[in-house]
Amino acid sequence: MEWIEAAELAAHNLGLGKSLAALSPEHWQLVLASVTDRVRLRGELLPVGWRRTLARQVGRETEARAAAHIVALRAKREEIAAHVAQELGLGDLGELSREDRAAVDRQTNETIEACTADSPEPADCSDADRTMRRLLAEHRALQEQRANEDNAR
Repeated sequence: MEWIEAAELAAHNLGLGKSLAALSPEHWQLVLASVTDRVRLRGELLPVGWRRTLARQVGRETEARAAAHIVALRAKREEIAAHVAQELGLGDLGELSREDRAAVDRQTNETIEACTADSPEPADCSDADRTMRRLLAEHRALQEQRANEDNAR
């Protein structure tokens, strides 16, 4: 692909003798900036997600690693949902009716979205119990970890 060629050329021109997959996050950022500049100089636009696509193509991100992160994020969301169900007095998640599960999912989504730092209308989550605050902090950390990994690539 054209991006790979541009990335390899950038790494070569920057004096980075390693393969693209073995570059440090800092050097990878330099390569990405160079690819971005080259493409823009030609008057082309880069599609959304091109950095992740390029990282996968050159072996910087494996499907297994990406899948493991998604599984961890979903598992943390389920922990939050279980806590929401308990707070609503509905019992265990596995025993809920379809309607109750839908209500728990809506409340879970609202709780996660409202208690993030960059929420357009942040909620005061200080009234959440200690367990919920911990779960939300862990969920937020997983999201930030992914964002940091994406930026490093």
